[in-house]
Amino acid sequence: MRKGASERSFLLLSFVLISAFAHAATPLDLVPEGTPILTDTEFFPLMGRPHDAPAPLRSEARSPEEEKKWRAIKAKVLADFGSRINPEFAIPEGLKERTSFWFDIYTRYGDAHHIVHHQRYPWIVYRVFDGTSTILNGKGPLWLRRERASKMAKMQLAEIRTALQRLAKRKTYDQLPTLERELFEKLSVLPGPRKAVLRLAATEVRSQLGQKDFFERGLVNSSRYLPYMEEEFKRHGLPTEITRLPFVESSFNEMAYSKVGASGIWQIMPTTGKSYMIVSEQIDERNSPLKATNAAARLLRSYFRAVDSWPLALTSYNNGIGNTQKAMKGAGSRELPTIIERYHRGAFRFASSNFYTCFLAALYAEKYSELLFKELPREPLQERETLKLSGRTNARLLTRVVGLSQNEMLKYNLDLRGVLKRNGMLPRGYEIHLPPGLKDKLIRRIGIQEKSTRPRT
Repeated sequence: MRKGASERSFLLLSFVLISAFAHAATPLDLVPEGTPILTDTEFFPLMGRPHDAPAPLRSEARSPEEEKKWRAIKAKVLADFGSRINPEFAIPEGLKERTSFWFDIYTRYGDAHHIVHHQRYPWIVYRVFDGTSTILNGKGPLWLRRERASKMAKMQLAEIRTALQRLAKRKTYDQLPTLERELFEKLSVLPGPRKAVLRLAATEVRSQLGQKDFFERGLVNSSRYLPYMEEEFKRHGLPTEITRLPFVESSFNEMAYSKVGASGIWQIMPTTGKSYMIVSEQIDERNSPLKATNAAARLLRSYFRAVDSWPLALTSYNNGIGNTQKAMKGAGSRELPTIIERYHRGAFRFASSNFYTCFLAALYAEKYSELLFKELPREPLQERETLKLSGRTNARLLTRVVGLSQNEMLKYNLDLRGVLKRNGMLPRGYEIHLPPGLKDKLIRRIGIQEKSTRPRT
């Protein structure tokens, strides 16, 4: 049989071309109560430095004049002076200080900065240790310089914890040593008996790495996907602002994989993923940014239906809907600021208390990124067309038929890493993503006409 005829037969038997974003929304069942997306273990950006982070290039030190300008810009952005954000996501009064802290983590401090702070009230910052000089100018390989800077930061954290422990044991607070006086004054804004405030502070000392470098890389990469992601959320009737949640989960790092198995830019757990898409050793659609966006939209919509609140629905994405409902009951409130204030136990601790404000900080930083990250380059939109297979198809054979290398196919289909490596089969109904023009080429060969799936602008 001639090669052209063979390819035509293969195409006719193998798939039916279907527009990716024209299909109707599927019926949605609520996720069972207690289904976790992430546990209370702290993930990006609540944990440490991303493993692939480059050496920091700047200390972010500011003169008094620069500091004044920075505070003015920050205040304008967090007030949404340009009205760029849906009022549904205005920063609640009770979460402003918490959001402000995370805004600094994303936009001000790089990954050489260790911010030593109060874990329960993170906006109370005791000290910022800048390890830039040690990392850039120290002796030895990069990993050793980072380790040295980390040890120095841990020493400073220990010094502060010890000083707070001494403060907590004091009977009077007159004539305090310099460090203890400084810490006492920082904690003076917290209500309650001084003894209780100081005892809690002594047990709640934490260090947070800056995430500015990580966030910048997310800004560069996110432009490859965001227009498509916004289309998907509109199709589900959801606010497009929520498409910025991957800045919190992974900062749009397609290769992100947590130690408990959460994967992709949305950091979806395997069990949850299997309810919405293909998750196997061969094909893992959690790693496809756009397929995972569809799953996240459906999941978040179910959470919103369960709690009728975006702060609580987004908190549930981190904490699980059952744990959030338990916290609501324990606090006797449906307002997230009140829940955070009254309920701090079980699975609802640091990560859960801060997840929504991390999202708000990331959202506002992205919406006003041209003011905060000047002259930052952006990746172009990764335009694509899609088709669905009408029958089982060999992955490598399909790759050859469309004229792509395996690396090029993976660029558009990150969920196919396993099946291409093992030369496995793609199932019937699988949605393949292709560069523009290839689908039209195939359509012309088999005599079917369809529109491109470029997102509306």
